[in-house]
Amino acid sequence: MSYNKKSSCVNIELLSLERDDSMELSQFINVADLHSKTEIEKVKIIAFYNNFLSHESDFDLDEVFNLLQSIGHPISNRSRLKGYLAKSKDFKKSTTKGKYIIVPSVKQQLQNKYGKFLINEEEILSSSEVLDQNLFLGKRGFLDKLIRQINSCYSNNCFDACAVLMRRVFEIVLILAYENKGVENEIKVNGDYVMLERIVANAVQNATLHISRSRNEYDAIRDLGNFAAHKIHFNTRKSDIDNIKQTYRVCLEELYYIAGLLK
Repeated sequence: MSYNKKSSCVNIELLSLERDDSMELSQFINVADLHSKTEIEKVKIIAFYNNFLSHESDFDLDEVFNLLQSIGHPISNRSRLKGYLAKSKDFKKSTTKGKYIIVPSVKQQLQNKYGKFLINEEEILSSSEVLDQNLFLGKRGFLDKLIRQINSCYSNNCFDACAVLMRRVFEIVLILAYENKGVENEIKVNGDYVMLERIVANAVQNATLHISRSRNEYDAIRDLGNFAAHKIHFNTRKSDIDNIKQTYRVCLEELYYIAGLLK
């Protein structure tokens, strides 16, 4: 999770979260109009925010108190508020000592009111199914999105889409390699880049790029993407991706170095 580390925002350690979220706490405070709420309402809203992002069903009351204090909303009398909360019908005690649960009906009300602000509709859930995200991400933003889509397509059995995206990333990084070496004009006609087939034909014998034996696999990568995109009766299977997955990673990693994306 990426949080703003300014003093007005939540300390990362308090939430103990490590995923990207769509709205920082400082923004959520304004959306929820936290300044106008009673102390017990503040606890309810911040506990909901924490639960929503952590996917936990209960919350540690002292942690919420500390969180409220860190964002400029300290509880005036913690012991008294604990007593109010214990009597409130909006909460019930968790089986874990010191933790509480927002009752389902109240949580649904909070979800209806604030949930839309917390959902990131453009988030791509992915791991390193095809390409190692620790290695390939963080170089160019547009490449990061495409690589996450490759991995997500594979994990969701969308193998045609995966193959097409693999071809696209391969073509982009290959062009970036030419640009980094200052020889991009070799693959341009009238100022526009030629088709991938001609780029590959040039790349495999290009002395400036000086690509290793992995160049022998370039046509296989290009062909699978072409089949997935253009062959009417062809459906890409998991085995098709698996057969070139390791080779693809090796080829792409070398091109990342040639393109100056890896040092």
